[in-house]
Amino acid sequence: MKKLLNIAVKDLKIMFRDPSALVWMLAIPIALTLAMAFAFGRLTGGGQAAGLSNIPVIVVDLDGGQMSQPIAQAFQSKELADLIAATTSTDEVAARQAVDEDKIAAAIIIPAGFTEKILPAGLQQGDFSALMQREQGVVEVYASPQRPISSSIVRSIVNAVLNRMTAASAAAQTSITQLIVSGYVSPQDMEQIGNEIGMRVGEQASQGEPLKLTVQSVAAQNNSGGFDWMAYMAPSMAVMFLMFTVSIGGRSVLAERQWGTLQRLLTSPTSPAQVLGGKISGIFLTGLAQMAILIVFSALAFGVRWGAPWALMALCVATVFAATGWGALIAAYAKSPGQAMSVGAMIALVFAGLAGNFVPRQNYPELLRQISLVTPNAWALEGFQSLGEGGGMNEVLLPVVALTIMGALLFSVATMLFRRQYK
Repeated sequence: MKKLLNIAVKDLKIMFRDPSALVWMLAIPIALTLAMAFAFGRLTGGGQAAGLSNIPVIVVDLDGGQMSQPIAQAFQSKELADLIAATTSTDEVAARQAVDEDKIAAAIIIPAGFTEKILPAGLQQGDFSALMQREQGVVEVYASPQRPISSSIVRSIVNAVLNRMTAASAAAQTSITQLIVSGYVSPQDMEQIGNEIGMRVGEQASQGEPLKLTVQSVAAQNNSGGFDWMAYMAPSMAVMFLMFTVSIGGRSVLAERQWGTLQRLLTSPTSPAQVLGGKISGIFLTGLAQMAILIVFSALAFGVRWGAPWALMALCVATVFAATGWGALIAAYAKSPGQAMSVGAMIALVFAGLAGNFVPRQNYPELLRQISLVTPNAWALEGFQSLGEGGGMNEVLLPVVALTIMGALLFSVATMLFRRQYK
């Protein structure tokens, strides 16, 4: 065991003395975490998002009044037909459940009494003193944190519609006040004018002009109000570049064989099992050190919350174990250091695309989500997301078990291949 550990520690030191390896292990994942978090962060703040279409939305109109209609009409307009796939409903519970289950991006909930608050009945009957009785109308956007960009677009549309309704109402109030003060409106005309106000304000709003209205944004199953891209990208990049690290480790095994170093070790009193075990253990320790450094750095520099320490430790060990299994398989399969890096890079990029290292996996079709479970990335990200949402050991137990089984199977296959090469 001592010889095995000596070999593992030696390889760990060599890896961290290699500038090119440090770039791949630490510099690039940190840089990409920053770049992608800032890029997607701006989009989630209300920017344009190219390529989005048919964003599923439910408009829950519990009011059914004159002032709620422009909101539903806006989401079902021809102008937004390519961007928004909106349906209407009066079942608030079902709409919220659809968001919780990630079936839709958001539910726009217009509360009962919405029209009465901003257009009192007295005002509609000609009592202009009712203008002073108006209250603030609130429209709730219940959004899925798994679809941050889509949710942001929905909020922007609701804000735009409400701003136009506000402007239209302000214009109508100013005009009526001027008519009353000037004496152009007689008391006999008050009732008729009052009946017209709601219709005109609603028509102007739906046509695109600005009530005292606000949007209440609520994130489904998460009161933080949004999706934290930094908290997603930090573990995502760490896991993705962990796969590159194990590929570099696999390449080092083949490089030592090419240079004759491995053969000299195998002819020494050290057994082949100790030599290969030490080399693979070195890859494991390197991956573990890489994950630890990236976790500590992102926590201190970016304020990323990684969750319960013991659950985090178990998940990291299982993730590195599974990734090292892939590194061992690459080393056992490849014939040269160059081939090991080529195969390793291909696997790392394919796994990253499948598992959602760039875009949340929850946005993928169900079939692709199931296929992605062959990758350690997908299981690891499931676990890290659970920890980020306040989960503990129970929530990461399934990913930890799945990653451990994956690593064990990969090591079994790699061991058989190594025996054929070094028997």
